[in-house]
Amino acid sequence: MTLSNNHDKAKVAEKTLAGKITTVSGEELAGVKITVKELNQSFYSDLNGQFSFSLKNDKEYSLIIEGIGFEAKSVKSSEIRLFEDISLKDL
Repeated sequence: MTLSNNHDKAKVAEKTLAGKITTVSGEELAGVKITVKELNQSFYSDLNGQFSFSLKNDKEYSLIIEGIGFEAKSVKSSEIRLFEDISLKDL
């Protein structure tokens, strides 16, 4: 006789964060670092300033957005709308 345990772990849905990093005047910024503070994990914007990554949807995350020559910006993951532009100010 074989006994089995059919308890599957609940799968946590993921939330995709995607958008574009720009200057306040709308110029696309490549190579901007986006750090998820709680995970100590970073992502970078591409040559067109675009970024996309997924996070577990069950938590709120703090994102630090940094580009050389620009003021760092801190935002919460819930504040980012899909495909939204995020602008950085010059230093």
